[in-house]
Order: sequence, then C-alpha cells, then structure tokens
Amino acid sequence: MLKNHSFKGSIFISYRRADSPGYVRALLSDMRNTFGGKQVFLDMEDIAAGSDFPIIINEAVRNCELLLALIGPNWIELRDENGQRRIENLTDFVRLEINAALERKIPIIPVLLENAKMPKADELPNELKQLSTLEGITLTYDRWDDDIARLFAAIERITVEPKVARLYSAALVNLDRGHWQEALTEFEAITSIQSHYLDVPERIKPLRELTKNWSRLGPKANRWHDLASRYPLMLMVIVSLLFNYLFNLEVIVHPMARRGVEQAENYFQLWAVLVNSIGFLTGIAIFIIFVRPVSHGLADLVRGKVAPQESLTFLRRRCLLLGQYAALISACIWIVAGPIYPLMIGTLEFRDYVYFITSLAMCGIFVATYPFLIVTWLCTHVFYPSFLSPGLVAWDDVATLNRVDSWRWRYLAMAGALPMIVLALGLILGPSIVSRWATILLGICGFVGFSGFISALWLFQAIQSDIVLLKEATFAYGGKLDNQEVKRG
Repeated sequence: MLKNHSFKGSIFISYRRADSPGYVRALLSDMRNTFGGKQVFLDMEDIAAGSDFPIIINEAVRNCELLLALIGPNWIELRDENGQRRIENLTDFVRLEINAALERKIPIIPVLLENAKMPKADELPNELKQLSTLEGITLTYDRWDDDIARLFAAIERITVEPKVARLYSAALVNLDRGHWQEALTEFEAITSIQSHYLDVPERIKPLRELTKNWSRLGPKANRWHDLASRYPLMLMVIVSLLFNYLFNLEVIVHPMARRGVEQAENYFQLWAVLVNSIGFLTGIAIFIIFVRPVSHGLADLVRGKVAPQESLTFLRRRCLLLGQYAALISACIWIVAGPIYPLMIGTLEFRDYVYFITSLAMCGIFVATYPFLIVTWLCTHVFYPSFLSPGLVAWDDVATLNRVDSWRWRYLAMAGALPMIVLALGLILGPSIVSRWATILLGICGFVGFSGFISALWLFQAIQSDIVLLKEATFAYGGKLDNQEVKRG
C-alpha cells in the first residue's frame, strides 16, 4: 500500500468532468480499495466548501507522488463559452495541474479513456509539450479488470520503487556520515513498504538493537544522579574518615592514655581535625578542577551550543578518566595524610603502628575503589553519551574505553580484598583488642565491605555493559557499525 503522511492524497487525479463521465467514480473506487482512502486526492470530494480552490489544488499537486492525467476522446478539443480551447486558457485547472507536476518533476501517467489518443506536441501549449512524450495506459469498460491491473502495476512501479530507492540511498549516506538514528528512520520507512528490500533486514537489525540499548543511557531525571555527579568523593571519604578516627581513637589513643601518655587524646583530635579538613578540602578542590571542563561541556550542550569535534574528543576522554582521577586523588591524599598521626603523637608501641597501617590500608582501599566504580559508571552511563556526535571515528576513544575496561578488574579485586582484610585483622588481632567499640567497628567495617563488594560487582558488570555499547555507538557514529572491533569488544 502506498503511504505518504505529508499530505492526505499521494496520488492526484487530474480530469475534465465533461470528458470522463463515469470513469472517475469507478477508478476512484478501485484505487481506494487497493491503495487506501487517504492515498488518492480528488477535487470534488477532498476540497471543503469555501476553500480557495487554486491554492488547495496547487498544494495537492506539490505534495503528491504521482499524477494521473485522465484523457478522454474530447480532452484536447473541449472549449469554453468563448469558443477557445480550454487547454489554451492560462487559468484552466487541468493545464495548471499538469504544468505544476511537470515543473516539480512529479511522475505523470496519462490514462487514455475509451481508446483516446495521446495529444500531439503541436496540440499542446509549450509548457505541456512534454506530456506528449509520455506513454499512456488505456482504460476501457470492456477490458476494465485487465486495464486496471496494468494501471495499478504502473502506479506501484513509479511511486514505490523510486521512493524506496531514494530512502535507501539516503540511509546509506547517513550511515556513512554517522547519522545512524536518521538512517534507522529511513530503513524503517523502507521496511513499511518493502520488508525485504535488498540488505535492509541485515542492516536494520543492529541499528534497532543499538537504539534499544542506547535508550537506557544518558541523563535521567533522577535527583541522585545529579547529587552523585556533584559529590562523588564525599560519601566514601567521610565514611572512611569516620571509621579511621573512631577505630584509632579506641584501639590506639585510649590505650595510650591508660598507659600514662598525657594529652594523647587531645593531640590526636587536634591533628585529626586539621589533617582531615585540609586533606578533604584539598581532594575535593583538585577533583573539581578535573570535573569542571566536563560540567561546562554538558552545560553548553544543554544550552544548544555546538561544540567542535576536537573539544568533544577531549571531553569524552576526560569524562572516561574521571573515575581514575577520583581514585588516585583519594588514595594519594590518604597516603600523604596517614603518617602524620603517628609522627605528631609519638611514643607509639609496635602494635599501635600495626593498627595505624592496617586501618589506613582498609580505608585507603575503600576511598580508592568505590569512587572509581561509582564515578566511572556515572560517566559511562549518564554523561559520556552526550559527547558522542556524528563524525569520524576517534580511535583514541576506543583505546580509552579499553583502558577503562581493564582498570575495572583491579578495582573489583580491591573491593573483594577489603572484607578479607577485615576478617584477617579480626582473627589475628582479636585477642589483643580490649575495646568493645573497636570490635564493633571491625564488624561494621566487615559488613560494609561485604555489602560494598556486592555493589562493586554490580557496578563492574554495568560498566562492562556500558563500555561494549559505547564502543558500538562510537563506530556507528563514525559510520563503521559493522567494524569487527565492536564484536571483539
């Protein structure tokens, strides 16, 4: 069935009422039964009373895919009240209709009623002479079924095949330029007309799958996405600071006070506040410096600003590396700040150093692992797709995606090591821990570490799925959707 949603009549019937009695109604009935009621335009039925007839006719011809010129035996010789041939009149509607179709290169099929002859070139006005070169199709009552079958076959050849070929050519161009969503729209339009046209079924399958998966990526309306993207380090660092402070206070500082080390708790609290405040604010400030280009880039895209390809390439790489930056910043500040406690407090026993180092190791793993996983997932799942645009494949993008894909393994191992360290610490040092609160803290840390590992495993798999999809989309935007690198990814 022929379809054209741009106008309700994709086949325009041009006729003279005085020259085609009975034929128009019979032809219209068969055409609407075959092609659908909305696919055929006829002025006597499709123009509402009071409408501007010439404007409606011109719009109908301009939007149609095919014009049927019904030519009866007297079509060329019919005259007006002044004796002038109607076809010579500049305002003759049939002349205007056929001329509009010729000017816009809309296909025309002359339909010769009752063995009428095609008009000769010297019988037509100059702008209509091309009509005489077209091949007409005869339509008679005696051979109605056969003639109508030939006419409908010609209609389908003229309207469907060129249209599908145009859509296919445009889809291939869009694919090559990286406009794969537009290409999918054109392939879908083709399948609605001819479901097995050339290699469209093979081409449309991966595009449909990519579109389905792509819909789950990108910014959402969830508030926690916004909060997590603004403060990806804060939760992990605050939890680690709290545990490290309470654990060392109970396991090291309070026993020192009981051993007679004066001002031990005061020194510890003073340096804890100073070091944690400075370290925490420094880490956040450094991370903001790395995040700022990405946040500004997203804001520009939201405002509709077009970013050059070089800027988008930089923003994609920076976005993917934010998780690694978050982990390194957290770990480095933790390593630098950690030794300050024992150095400033002094007079520590060997067991105190063991506790300090162990607590620092546990918290260091925590503040490095989870910021990486959370920030990386936010970037691959929420922010990175915004920076993809049609254009050449940036092979650096694929390389960076592969690097991030390899990093997630080490952070998963670190997440799994945390509850194991807590368990080992509890078994080895349990008898010597006299503080009940320290034992409770270790239990809480172990539970959090195990629960965190379950979350880390989910993030690990989510990042893997996102990276596979992003690599596929990268090649699609670069016009290389069938690249084997995607299949190996």
